Amino acid sequence: MDKQIRKLRKLVTLYLHKSRGDLEKIYGTPDIKFDDEMWFYNRYRWGIFKDEIAFVFEDNNIVDISITEYIFGKEYRNIFYYEGQNPEYKVVNIM
Repeated sequence: MDKQIRKLRKLVTLYLHKSRGDLEKIYGTPDIKFDDEMWFYNRYRWGIFKDEIAFVFEDNNIVDISITEYIFGKEYRNIFYYEGQNPEYKVVNIM
């Protein structure tokens, strides 16, 4: 399992089916909100890398999580989780 999938797997294990309140206690106020159905948090690494973590809510609980990775501000990879699918995790390289 590659590093990107491990990163998303950890988030899924920790936060899937948690409430908005639980997430806000840990991560704080989201950087971006879309109608309270999607919250986005940005995490920066070494100044040139950014991970945008998207949490999708249904009935106040997290039902999906994805990570979009950026380098120098350009999107280059998406990592998705598909509950109950095979494979459960999928990496889509954009660049």
